Amino acid sequence: MRKRLKIGEISKLFKLSKPTLRYYDEIGLFSPKYTDEQNQYRYYGIEQFATLDAIIFLRKNGFAIKDIKEQLEKRSPEGTLDLLQRKLEETRQEIRDLEIISRKIQNKITTIEEGLSLLTETTVTIKEFSARSITYYYNEGPVDMIEKMDEIHLSDMERISQMSHVYDGFFTGDLGFVVDYPSLHEEGPVKYSRIFDLNEDHASPHFLRGGLYACYPYKGPYEHIKEAHLHVLDHIHTHGYIVDGEAIELYILDESVVKDENDYLTMIQVPVKRR
Repeated sequence: MRKRLKIGEISKLFKLSKPTLRYYDEIGLFSPKYTDEQNQYRYYGIEQFATLDAIIFLRKNGFAIKDIKEQLEKRSPEGTLDLLQRKLEETRQEIRDLEIISRKIQNKITTIEEGLSLLTETTVTIKEFSARSITYYYNEGPVDMIEKMDEIHLSDMERISQMSHVYDGFFTGDLGFVVDYPSLHEEGPVKYSRIFDLNEDHASPHFLRGGLYACYPYKGPYEHIKEAHLHVLDHIHTHGYIVDGEAIELYILDESVVKDENDYLTMIQVPVKRR
């Protein structure tokens, strides 16, 4: 007679907990095959090892209990092939999703490292950029963002909530603002005409055009950023350049990673060309 094993022996051999084996028994996935007629103890048979091995393999590779149960009940090469192919495609999609997540996290690491390296930088530099893909979240004309940001944020969230795609949230370095140039020479705070998100969606119809930009890392609260803009404009005019488009602000270190607003790091970029 073939050797019969108690639940504790199976647990030890296959490194499965007794509660797991009891659960498999309760749902009819994997039950002891034999019952002792005298004491009613239940035993597993060695011939059941192949089935338990299959269950362990499928569970370890992410298959759902219900799919495993259906596979065991209807087992056939064709059914098994279909199950594995579906799981393979699901896994490949998960890999694609994880690659996207990996790129996003790496971008944030790069952004924060850039911000930390710029905390002591106090000079305006001229840099050349390729065209950068963006998505607009506000594009309705000049406003005081300090005064209107809450209203715009709420309106934008209401709009996003009606859309079908998943909301991924925003984190430091995501958002940029297009500066309303006339407001730099008027009384009051800087105004902004558009809010955008730098993204990798090259199918987007909107871009920050490529070319030369005067770049300045401003450290401090948003309320005092006008002085920084005027400093950049003065540098542009005194170093043989002229403004060639709308200035933008990129929030490199913002409230999502900084507690004290005096430590905010905003990159001002102004498109320029040689005079």
